Amino acid sequence: MANHLLPPNATQQERAISEALSRTDAISVPIRALWRPYECPERLLPWLAWALSVDEWDEQWSEEQKRNAIDASVYLHRHKGTPAAVQRAVDLIFNEAEVQEWFHYGGQPFHFRVVSEGAFTSERDYQRLIRLIESAKNARSWLEAIVIRSRITQEITLATATAQGVHTRMGPRPATPESVPSKYNSGTAQHHAIRARIAPWQLRLAISDAYTTYSTAYHEHRHITVRG
Repeated sequence: MANHLLPPNATQQERAISEALSRTDAISVPIRALWRPYECPERLLPWLAWALSVDEWDEQWSEEQKRNAIDASVYLHRHKGTPAAVQRAVDLIFNEAEVQEWFHYGGQPFHFRVVSEGAFTSERDYQRLIRLIESAKNARSWLEAIVIRSRITQEITLATATAQGVHTRMGPRPATPESVPSKYNSGTAQHHAIRARIAPWQLRLAISDAYTTYSTAYHEHRHITVRG
């Protein structure tokens, strides 16, 4: 039985096309997976990003970055102009960051800042963060600063060496102690260095107090001669 309804005088090419189209229902097409950012095949991610109106896209991103951008697109379009949208945009760059409005830290009205303990891996990430924030915030709000907090943990090393000696010499006559001024040697080495590079605009680097390493050596010598 033929898989087509073509007339008997149909050409061979027309029959082949009809038979091929009749089998399309047997092809597995995972429609639901194609619309899910974390199930869609990697080669189709650019088309899914276009369908969901992703504002920021770069072919140089990793697969995880692309899927995260697509996943956040719908939420950002639904909540644009709100602090929640800005927070979601910042989360695409930093794993742990907080968007603080001006009344949280005593800033100027209608200003906000981003505080994070992470760090930019490249200048491209910084520029991308600025574009995402500008796209997600409302028109009256202004980004005041991006504060990066770095925490440095260092052990304290304290070393001390002490040497003390007494030399006594006695003769036949009553002893007359003669004191020689004691020598006191003390040495201390201290090294404290902070290096900070602030390149992009609106980037603040907050550095907490660093620990200091001390090394001290103490030597005392006393010589007493009792002459006869």
